[in-house]
Amino acid sequence: MADLTATGTAIQWYDAASGGSLLASSTALVDATHYYASQTISGCESTLRLDVTATVNVTPAAPTGSASQTFCSGVSPTIASLVVTGTAIQWYDAATAGSLLASSTPLANGTHYYASQTVSGCESTLRLDVTAVLNTTPAAPTGSASQVFCSGSSPTVADLTATGTAVQWYDAATGGSLLASSTALGNGTHYYASQTVTGCESLTRLDVTATINVTPGAPTGSASQSFCSSSSPTVADLTATGTGIKWYDSAVGGTLHLSSDVLINGSHYYASQTVTSCESIARLDVTVTVNITPATPVSSVTIQPTCAVPTGTIV
Repeated sequence: MADLTATGTAIQWYDAASGGSLLASSTALVDATHYYASQTISGCESTLRLDVTATVNVTPAAPTGSASQTFCSGVSPTIASLVVTGTAIQWYDAATAGSLLASSTPLANGTHYYASQTVSGCESTLRLDVTAVLNTTPAAPTGSASQVFCSGSSPTVADLTATGTAVQWYDAATGGSLLASSTALGNGTHYYASQTVTGCESLTRLDVTATINVTPGAPTGSASQSFCSSSSPTVADLTATGTGIKWYDSAVGGTLHLSSDVLINGSHYYASQTVTSCESIARLDVTVTVNITPATPVSSVTIQPTCAVPTGTIV
């Protein structure tokens, strides 16, 4: 009864509009029940009584939600970051009583926060206990700020390198769009890498500028080159016009020849060239002819007959 209110002097509560029983202030209120108030002035009690109907709403249970909620230190989480299901949620620093916390209050790692809900004007007496876990936001991944590629290999974001965990690439230093690994790289374009550790993505990103050098064509030269067996020709004797010439045993892939490898008659040798660190994908195809050096010619010697000079006395 003590919770009922009426404006007057020496208020008393009864269970009837007239007569009835005087109710003690400790009497529990019953939902939808009528209570009647009188007032007394100068020793005279009012014969008319105020009719008050009590509505006793059910006190709700505590709100629901995860008892452990994880955040990243870099985003500076606050009470407003905590998530529970309920109505008119309020957060406290204790399971009962305690202080009401402002939504802007920073969260502390390992600290307990207690949520109530209010329904139909009734605040839950029980509160949800939530422990905040704050993981450290990592720094940006590390790596070369300038990365060089060859146009012939059609480089993509997947070819960029950075050292870190769960690296992701964006088109901006902050915000921006996440890039698919199949995104083609552009010459002189900046790409930005983040890393994610224990669920926290770095706020800072590694800035990488991609340089795409042009892949050169095959070197030029004679497609048929002849040698004499007597000179014991080797790969070093093959000629092609270009930069950083290399010779292979196949038009693609294959094995790199040593300059000392002996040339074989009728074999094909394939030359690439390398310009600004980019090796040509196409190769010059050279067919080798090793002619047999003939033996030294032999002369036929004929012994001519001679006449003997007669001997004797000259008369």
